[in-house]
Amino acid sequence: MTRLLVPLLFSLTACGQSPQPTPSTLPATKTQLVADRSAYYPRLIQLAHGPEKGNLLLSFDTDRSGAALYHSADKGQTWTLRTNLADTTRPGHCCSGLWEVPQKLGITEAGTLFWTTSVGQSRDPRSAAAMNLFQSTDFGKTWTLFSTPVRGNVGLWEAEFIVDARGQLVMYYSTEEHRAEGFNQLLAHKISEDGGKTWGPEVRDVAIPDLPDKKMRPGMALVRRLPTGRVSPGRYVMTYEICGMGCDVFIRFSDNGTDWGDPAHPGTRLESTAGHHFAHAPTLTLLPDGRLAVIGQMLYNRDGSLAAENGQVYFVGDGTSAWAEHRAPVPVPEAADNPCPNYSSQLLPLPDGTMLEVALRPGTNGCRAYVGRGMVPN
Repeated sequence: MTRLLVPLLFSLTACGQSPQPTPSTLPATKTQLVADRSAYYPRLIQLAHGPEKGNLLLSFDTDRSGAALYHSADKGQTWTLRTNLADTTRPGHCCSGLWEVPQKLGITEAGTLFWTTSVGQSRDPRSAAAMNLFQSTDFGKTWTLFSTPVRGNVGLWEAEFIVDARGQLVMYYSTEEHRAEGFNQLLAHKISEDGGKTWGPEVRDVAIPDLPDKKMRPGMALVRRLPTGRVSPGRYVMTYEICGMGCDVFIRFSDNGTDWGDPAHPGTRLESTAGHHFAHAPTLTLLPDGRLAVIGQMLYNRDGSLAAENGQVYFVGDGTSAWAEHRAPVPVPEAADNPCPNYSSQLLPLPDGTMLEVALRPGTNGCRAYVGRGMVPN
C-alpha cells in the first residue's frame, strides 16, 4: 500500500463454530472518540509489568514529526494524554509502533517500552531512510533514543517485535532498499542479542520478485508467538499484505520466529467461511484460548467486488482452515484504500472477556481514533 506522510498522506467453519450473523442483523455498536486530534496508524497494548500492570496505552501518529501516547486505567472507558512523542528527523516520520518488552533481554529490563518510527522519508524524491528505536522505563512518560536498527536510502517501514525461540529480540520491518535487485518491497528481520542496542545482519522473510508488469510489495508484518501445546504448523505466526496481489492478506508459520520458509512463496491467503477476504493494513491478535483474530482495512468477495460487510467484521480462526466472521466493535463501513478509514485497526482482548478495538474514521476535521468494545468470541 502507498504510504503518505501524515497529515499529507494504510465449507467447514473454523474452530467448529457455526456461521455468525451478518453485521446488518446485529445491534449497533457504541463507540467513543479517543481525542479530538489527528490520528494515523494506531497501536494499542495492555501493560503486563509493574505498578501499572493491566492499564492500556494507545499511540498514534499525529503529524509529520510527532505522535501521541494516551493512557487508560479503566479498560478503555476514558483516555488521558500521557505524552506527545516526537522524532524531528526531516522531512518527516511515519508508521510508528509501540511494544512492551516481555522479559529481560540483554541490557533491557522487562516492562521497558519501545516506540519505533520510520524517519527521513519524502515522497519525491526519496531521501535517506531509517528506523529509530526509542525506549521508556517509566510507562511512557519520558523517552530516549536507544538505537537505529536499520538505515537506507529509499524506504523502511512498520517495525514489529517478538522474542524468538532462542530468547533473542527480533525486529521485523518492510524495506524498499532492494529495488535494484528486482524487489519493489520485501519483509525482513534483524536480531539483537543485547536487548535492542545493537543489531545483526538483515534476513529476508517474504521476498517476491517483481513481475514485468507488476511490482510486488509484501508489507505490514505482524507476528505472534503461539501458546505451548497449540496444534499448528509452527510456534510463530505472521500476517501481512502483498500489494501486487491485490494487497490481500496472507499468513505463514515458523517454528522459531526467524525461519519462515521460502521467501518467494506468498503464503496462504486468509478467507472466511462467507467467502470474503481482507485487503490492506492487516493486524493480528492472539486470543486467550490460542485462536487468532485478524482484521484488515477492506473486505472483498471472491469475485473481487467490495463486500457488503466492508469495514464491519474481523476474522477468528486457527490459521489452518477457513475463518469465522465476527462483528467489529468499531464499524467503519466507509473503509477505503487510504490512510484513514479502518487503517491498521487494533484489536485487544481483555481479561474480563471483552474485545476492545481502536479504529480510525474520517470526519469533518480529519482522521480521528475511536474505541469500541464487544465480547471475545466463544
